Amino acid sequence: MDARLREGIRLFNAGRFFESHQSFEDFYSRAGEEHKPFLEGLIQLAAACRLFRDFSDVTGPVRMIHQAVIRLESYQPRYLGIRVTRLISAMEEWAQQAEAGSEAARERMPKIQLRRFLFF
Repeated sequence: MDARLREGIRLFNAGRFFESHQSFEDFYSRAGEEHKPFLEGLIQLAAACRLFRDFSDVTGPVRMIHQAVIRLESYQPRYLGIRVTRLISAMEEWAQQAEAGSEAARERMPKIQLRRFLFF
């Protein structure tokens, strides 16, 4: 996995959404065309989470989540080492909680899970 992508994921999972967004954009600027729609989805997720957490906006982030999911759907179940199906599910659940005004949305921001390899 590319170091910039890995760093973007690490920052996202640490709740540092602005920095994550920047790292994803850096990777995007050098990525091949086949990766760009997927990366646009990750960038949208980071931006949505930042808007929600830092500015208490709900409508814009939820709309962005839905747009990102559309971009990510064709990359299921995994892409570039990311568990895309789980990410989509977590983001959709989180968007529902945010729209409902649930405190859980603020307390438990979604994480990007990586594919794990098992060796026997």
